[in-house]
Amino acid sequence: MKIYLTENENKIFNILRKVCDYIEEKGNDKPTLRIAGGWVRDKLLGLESNDIDVAVDNMMGYDFALLVREYMINNNLEVSHMARVAANPEKNKNMETATGKVLGQSLDFVNLRSDKPTVIDSSEPNGYAVNYGTPTVDAFRRDITINALFYNIQTQEVEDFTKMGLDDLKNKIIRTPLSPYETFNDDPLRTLRVVRFASHFNYKIEETVLEAIKDKNIQEMLNTRTSRSRIGEELNKMLHGNDPLKAFEYLYALNLYNIVFARPPENTVVTIRSAISKAQVKEIQNQMQKKKKSKTDSNSNNKTINDDNDNNNKSINKENNNINNNLNHIHNVNNNNNYNNNININNDTNKNIEKSINNESSHPSTDEEKMKHLTSTIESILSDKSTNSEIDITIGLKASKALNNIIKKELYTTFIPSSYYPLNEKYIRFLYLACLLLPYKKVTFLERRREAIKTAPATVYIIRDALTLSKEDIDTVSKLHAIIPDTQEIVNKSFETKNKDREYYGHHLLKAAASPIKEKWPLSLILSFIDEIYDIEDENKISEILNKYKEFYNFVKQYKLEDIHHFQPIINGKIACKLLNLKAGPIIGEILNTVISWQLRNPEGTKEECEIWLKEEMKGK
Repeated sequence: MKIYLTENENKIFNILRKVCDYIEEKGNDKPTLRIAGGWVRDKLLGLESNDIDVAVDNMMGYDFALLVREYMINNNLEVSHMARVAANPEKNKNMETATGKVLGQSLDFVNLRSDKPTVIDSSEPNGYAVNYGTPTVDAFRRDITINALFYNIQTQEVEDFTKMGLDDLKNKIIRTPLSPYETFNDDPLRTLRVVRFASHFNYKIEETVLEAIKDKNIQEMLNTRTSRSRIGEELNKMLHGNDPLKAFEYLYALNLYNIVFARPPENTVVTIRSAISKAQVKEIQNQMQKKKKSKTDSNSNNKTINDDNDNNNKSINKENNNINNNLNHIHNVNNNNNYNNNININNDTNKNIEKSINNESSHPSTDEEKMKHLTSTIESILSDKSTNSEIDITIGLKASKALNNIIKKELYTTFIPSSYYPLNEKYIRFLYLACLLLPYKKVTFLERRREAIKTAPATVYIIRDALTLSKEDIDTVSKLHAIIPDTQEIVNKSFETKNKDREYYGHHLLKAAASPIKEKWPLSLILSFIDEIYDIEDENKISEILNKYKEFYNFVKQYKLEDIHHFQPIINGKIACKLLNLKAGPIIGEILNTVISWQLRNPEGTKEECEIWLKEEMKGK
């Protein structure tokens, strides 16, 4: 099969051939260079690729990269610094690589894989033993056959050492070169790569590969032996792939969802809005340990409880054990194998906790009594069945399917500004990520920050720690989830009552468009709509809900609020203080809110008119 090179690729490969000659002229064995992996696959499929991996047969990739740089500097050619990326056997990164740019093109240089695993060895200069392989061994040690093809730079031919790669590419099959168990044992991340390539190219995964991915031992290795950043990188590539939904279907069908979207350790349940010091946490632990011991002693004398109560008490006892053993988390360990159970605190419970902690009148007088009161409050929440709610992780898949349908049918175009469609890839990615994490939209966890423990959405932990994605991802998805209840409420009210004014809608949209969402605020409408329909099969019912969102957006257009994210208060806090002869303080925030209300009622109003109104409004207050 023929590979057609671009003009720049031709120049680069010519330089690499000359580097090999240069090495031979220096009295060393001449290397054979092969382009490996995805570049070859994509070129054979008629696709362009910037992912060029250069495999060297007789030296380390970094050593060859330094010689490339030396040759190019000697010949006044454009070349970058060459960086060495060490292997990390403990996290299944078994190959040392070097990376740099040649004629502006990023290249990775690597030695051929061996059939011997990379082993940590402190006596070696690099900290691990280096094993050189052959092209045949290298090919069989790759993830899938279609990625095990080589392009020999010297002979300019495609090489298929597994004798399966070209056929599988033609027949659209995802298969491992060796036994799937052996391939995945080498690097468990390959299970996710199989999913990514199958969904991206719409290829069929060979049956034995599917079975191996579902194997508990393989999944345990993926969970414990693979760095979270590598897992997050694979998910990110799925989100950018040709068919993200297909990838998500595989994640669910192969029981990979809970590994990829790993929850906070031991599933936190209590939201406490005021900070708790280390000393207070320790005191809570001590008191709850005493209560647990007392309860255990009491329960040991009574074995006649029914099965339901027995299960419930076991769950509560596990709660108390975990509180005492983990300073960062207060949690429920009432899980099944699918991790479908969790506890979250609803809004009413949140308010009760906040009141219990912050309302001095509800507290006993002494510090010791206050700590007992706080401990009792937390313990009562842990044992309160009303705070238990099952987490159905399939919501993420249902929501993703709903989003896919909305995008294909362009349903969103009827209730967001026209300037936003078609939705760009970045916004679609945000929405898919938010959909996948909808099962956790009401779940929180406690985390230590310096001297205090504070609450945060579980999505923060999943995106930040389990996936190591960007801060923009964390902020956007968390805010989109948080605004869902308010959005659904205002959409329903606007549909039920038509006499809402510009101020009414403006305040909600300002909240939706607050930092960090800003110009992305229409995504909150799409996600709220998805949250309402993902479990509905009746098309008429879906149409009714869609009409509500259309009606809401008609008001947004009527009041010219599409660009609400550009809104700025006409008077800032400094001007308000000077105008009203006030010192800065909490009251300024209230005053600015009234200014915003005036602006929303008077979109054509000037600063001078607002100042006159504000002075008059604040007279005698």
